[in-house]
Amino acid sequence: MKFALKLIAAAAGAILVTGCASMMSGTTQEIQVNSNPVGATVYIGSVAKDGTVINKVAAGVTPTKVRISRKDGAIVVEKAGYIGVNLPMTTKMNKWVWGDIALTSPLSTSIDTSTGAFNEYDPGEYNVDLKPLVK
Repeated sequence: MKFALKLIAAAAGAILVTGCASMMSGTTQEIQVNSNPVGATVYIGSVAKDGTVINKVAAGVTPTKVRISRKDGAIVVEKAGYIGVNLPMTTKMNKWVWGDIALTSPLSTSIDTSTGAFNEYDPGEYNVDLKPLVK
């Protein structure tokens, strides 16, 4: 009987701290990036506290889809002869967070917040008009 109670308590504890959004939609999101002109390099990175993009890694050439971290993600689009663009990554609350609150507990949202799964990038597609460098 004591074992059964311990098992139930452990299962209930696990449910209380489970991040629904982390499990259902993950900690990354796929974003479509298009540019005019096409053929620009897309970099993904993260945003430093001062707002600069750090740890840039080439992720593709436009038009392309890139997978980016939901936590402090950043996208930069660059092409030789054009001015580079840092995309403004705006987020909204991931709809799966409501699953945390309704099905488990508000405590479980701390998992989603710490992993970034609490966020969902909106929009999920960016169209960038690159401006030529002036000489």
